[in-house]
Amino acid sequence: MVHKRFYTIQELAIIIGKTVASIHGHLSRKQYDAVPPPMKLGRRLAWLDDAVDAWIADKAARAGEKAAAQRNLATLPTRGRGRPRKSERKNGGER
Repeated sequence: MVHKRFYTIQELAIIIGKTVASIHGHLSRKQYDAVPPPMKLGRRLAWLDDAVDAWIADKAARAGEKAAAQRNLATLPTRGRGRPRKSERKNGGER
């Protein structure tokens, strides 16, 4: 007989650092990028430990890719926000 380890919602909340209420909210909106997809064990929700580990690894990999993309964008020149100063105007700030 195969024994598999499951996490309850309270254990999952501790592992991913969210509250039980926020996990319920994400599940009701089916936001499976914010929490791993659950499985039903009778009336209870459960998560396989392997599935949670894979979800965390996937999130870490995507965060690494996103950080690399942000570093590439950081090298591009950016435009200043807000109203330009007199010295930045096209005519040199003269009236």
